[in-house]
Amino acid sequence: MGGPGPRPADRADVHEVTPMTVGETDRAAPVERPGRGTFTTRTRRLFLAWGSASTAVCLALCALALRHPEILDRWDHVLQLGPDAWRAGSPWVERPLVGISYAFGTVASAVATAVVAGVLVVRRLGRAAAYVVVVMAGTSLVTSVLKHYVDLGRPVVAHPIIEYASSAMPSGHASNIAAAVTTACVLSALFLRQRTRRRLVLVVGVLVSLVVGLDRLMLGVHTLTEVVAGYALGVGVGLIAAYVVDPSARVSTERVTESRGPGSR
Repeated sequence: MGGPGPRPADRADVHEVTPMTVGETDRAAPVERPGRGTFTTRTRRLFLAWGSASTAVCLALCALALRHPEILDRWDHVLQLGPDAWRAGSPWVERPLVGISYAFGTVASAVATAVVAGVLVVRRLGRAAAYVVVVMAGTSLVTSVLKHYVDLGRPVVAHPIIEYASSAMPSGHASNIAAAVTTACVLSALFLRQRTRRRLVLVVGVLVSLVVGLDRLMLGVHTLTEVVAGYALGVGVGLIAAYVVDPSARVSTERVTESRGPGSR
């Protein structure tokens, strides 16, 4: 005599499993994975938000320097006394400081931008190449416009090494290196699969940015406020451009698929 059949409540707990066909798995929505060549809409909106905030910091410092320069002069002057004294007592540092200045100057930045964009075009990454050009050219343009309108004089130092005729606010060297590092971090998130390598790009970029910023202070051509404003502008333009241009738009996305049926290839 057979056992009792399943109760209605038991049958209600049984769910029918319908296998997904190949076409259905292929239509699965793409998801973002670091190093896999795609940014989600949420990530791009974060780029826009943080980029706008960073740019706002630069504009606020520029407005403060234009309307109330005495506020910034109080602490910029104190912070500049150390580099002045150290530079005067260590003449051997002049050549390295000048070398760093030229290595990360306008000409070097333009050449590096052209080389990187060319490599990306050769590798058929036109969208990423356009992103690099937009960031670096846009940063230089905005920096020039701000320098023209703010028209802040260079710091007065006792022992000048290099003299510039252009306005000091914001620092062009600082904005360019910050834009370059931001661009490198955005592209590394697209193309580098290993998290360690992406972190290495970030750490090296931050260290190089600090070296360039300290170089501007030690040369006596910028104050700390001007360097910080340059950093903020470069990061802001780099992140906003990542939202507008979207370097991942033409990179083939990787889709996550469920287990395929027996007939899948």
